[in-house]
Amino acid sequence: MVYRAEDGRSFGWLWGATVGAALGDGLSMTAFPLLVASQTRDPFIVSLLQVATGLPWLLFGLLAGALVDRWDRRAVMWRTDLARLCIALSLGVLVALGHAPVAVVLLAAFLLACGSTLIRSAAPALLPTLVAREKLAHANGRLQAGSTVSGSFLGPAAGSVLYSLSAAVPFLTQTFALVVSTVCVWRLPATLVSSASRTGRSSIWAEAADGVRWLAAHRVLRSIAVGTILLAASTGVLLAVLVIHVLEFLRLPPVGYGVLISVYAGGSLAGSLLTARLRHTLGTNRCLLTSALLGTVSIAALAMAPNAALAGGALFTLGVATMLWNILAVTVRQELTPNHLLGRVTSAFTVASVGTAPIAAPLGGVVASLTNTSVAISGAALLCAFACIAVGRLPYLDDTKWAE
Repeated sequence: MVYRAEDGRSFGWLWGATVGAALGDGLSMTAFPLLVASQTRDPFIVSLLQVATGLPWLLFGLLAGALVDRWDRRAVMWRTDLARLCIALSLGVLVALGHAPVAVVLLAAFLLACGSTLIRSAAPALLPTLVAREKLAHANGRLQAGSTVSGSFLGPAAGSVLYSLSAAVPFLTQTFALVVSTVCVWRLPATLVSSASRTGRSSIWAEAADGVRWLAAHRVLRSIAVGTILLAASTGVLLAVLVIHVLEFLRLPPVGYGVLISVYAGGSLAGSLLTARLRHTLGTNRCLLTSALLGTVSIAALAMAPNAALAGGALFTLGVATMLWNILAVTVRQELTPNHLLGRVTSAFTVASVGTAPIAAPLGGVVASLTNTSVAISGAALLCAFACIAVGRLPYLDDTKWAE
């Protein structure tokens, strides 16, 4: 079956699932770095956490996109969330028992990220069947707003507070958040993809390659993908050293790290609420360029900020810039990609961005080890600046025809 564009209840279940999963991810967003940092302050070892969360996209991301174009996307999501629930519960128990060295923590982060390759390929591919095309930017904004509040505002702040009580509590709480996500996805009706995606190819890798070739041949999406790769590399370097920068350079307690992540989330929330209006007022091209420029300035300011207040202002601005780019990039991709290819193109796009972290993060860790975290963050700002060039090469997007 295919969802009707007016089926608001189905969109509500997808929104609930997104918020629940994001809350769980937000709890672990602060708990994972703090848990690793409690065992070592070596920036390179801490940066391996970004490798663990990015490597699954390099290994399985394209395969995940092909699978969600073959399978019932709703079933993929709830079964994957159920598996992620078991992983989070197991890690929480191991931490509580004192049997969670760095290697075990990295393994758990890797396995959770493996599940994310399926979730993040299936959910955006499902959305265009729930809402009309002209409402995609608004719907993406609502999803991003909900996931930002839960996953980047409430989750990280709660994760740092719960971590101060016990290192195991954030992961055990993540289990309950994933229960909510699983139930919400399970309540969605089963969906079928176009039969065109099930025929004509015997190899799933050949189907995955179709998505890559289609993306590489599309001038607009190719340019946006290049910009996204540069921004993702910048984020990978930043996240690899941010916890050490906050604890050592800014000299804040662990709770302070969670608070700063929540400040970043506040900017992301503001960006999610403003994107549709800004796109209507400024146009897609100017919005994307504004995002890249704001990101460059805010990361550079963060590298030089001498105190928590200025660092918080820089992170708030970065949150606005990041969300503006993310919503527009996803919306343009959904508008221009045929539905039967959307899972594969989404995964190829995400592999190109998230898969950058395993390369960029260790480099950031090495630079921070040889110099300091401020130098590494300045390098992240430089990578962000290069994205402005990719944006400048785009044609006028608001005249681009949608995919049929």
